[in-house]
Amino acid sequence: MFKKNILFLLVAIYLITALLGYQIGWSAFQYDELRLLQFPLALCALLILIFTKKIEYSISNQITFFLIGVLTAIQITTYSIFQFQELWSAIALLFIFSVLTYELKNIKKIEHGLVFIAVSACIPCLFIFVSITNFIFYKQWFDWQFNSGTIRIYDSVIVPIFFFLIFLKNKNYPYFHYFYPFASFFFALAWFFDGARSALLAVATGLLVFVIYSRENRKLILQSCIYIFFAFLVYKTTIYFADKNTMTVMRVGTSMRAEMWSFVFEQWKEKPWFGVGGGYLSEIQYKYGHHIHNLYLRLIFEWGIVGCIFLVWMIYQVVKLFRDKDALPITKAGLIAILVDAMFSGSMVYPASQIACILFLAFAFSQSEQSKEYLKYPYRLTKLLIGLWGALFLYITIMYLGQDLTCWGCTSYVGRMAPNFWEYGSTQHLIPASHIP
Repeated sequence: MFKKNILFLLVAIYLITALLGYQIGWSAFQYDELRLLQFPLALCALLILIFTKKIEYSISNQITFFLIGVLTAIQITTYSIFQFQELWSAIALLFIFSVLTYELKNIKKIEHGLVFIAVSACIPCLFIFVSITNFIFYKQWFDWQFNSGTIRIYDSVIVPIFFFLIFLKNKNYPYFHYFYPFASFFFALAWFFDGARSALLAVATGLLVFVIYSRENRKLILQSCIYIFFAFLVYKTTIYFADKNTMTVMRVGTSMRAEMWSFVFEQWKEKPWFGVGGGYLSEIQYKYGHHIHNLYLRLIFEWGIVGCIFLVWMIYQVVKLFRDKDALPITKAGLIAILVDAMFSGSMVYPASQIACILFLAFAFSQSEQSKEYLKYPYRLTKLLIGLWGALFLYITIMYLGQDLTCWGCTSYVGRMAPNFWEYGSTQHLIPASHIP
């Protein structure tokens, strides 16, 4: 059983580590370290893909990714370190997704791991009351999450975990009916106090989809809404007793998202076929942010025709899942929630939220009918495709990221890690943290 589920175990450990804020010490910041730890996950997934004969890609998937590979190869000589960073991360996530989808076909094997992840996600929430007390008496709000970096990381991580909670509640996992109200309440409390509008919209949309596809769970959905409402009352009561103007996480407008989208759109119009390049806002040090906060616009504006092909493929897979009568309603609900959150956040930029979302997506597609069609297609073609993408992944790792991957305790000079890993993505901008004045 261990050998058959080794990647899921590693992913579970990864998420628990991220949620509890543990650092091995490879980097000065947990954010950078979590990016580093994606490499062994991706390498493990690649080895499983190479040596497991039961994993197959459909003809449509093979054609899609062969075409993306060819178009990428045409442009590869013009890529900067930013494009290679983005490409490296995308390939790593696709490897992990492919293997997890294969491993998670048996639901019973993952329930224990999901419980550990859910409990780990709730532990930081216990400290939110410290922040509330400090806010009321000292007029100051501070981040209470264990993970370093922006508070948006935690907000996006717990979106898919929330729908895992519902799945476990429906499975009648032992004693989980006691834990579910507690976890739902604290997750909602975190979203309200963090001003996580995209996460709240995502969860609301997901619950609506769950109502549509699972009418027998209306009571559970109503209970979930009640827990969220109680969290809202706590939030509003806290604001009432404290000066709302002192709460720095309160947000209005689009938080400069519309401005970023408009700016990148104008740049994209000059080169619509190949896009402005991955990590564009970070490369030019754009003043309002270092990533576009919209997965779909990133694919189109930054990667051009390659991103459009991938986006069409992604939409096609989502439609297939929703047409699959065997797919669990909660997987459809969680999938929609993740897609909505990705429309307004950096959920597919931050390493922890990337893995959390990929885990849920793999879980969703592992429950669908299409996951049972592996052996209809010749494995040799799949193996060839995996080999080509694996070679590209290792090439980027060795040639462009190798020095950075071995620079333990290094960070960017100004302490920023935008958008994905290193501030400028190259070794010359990394120095030992002890040398930073």
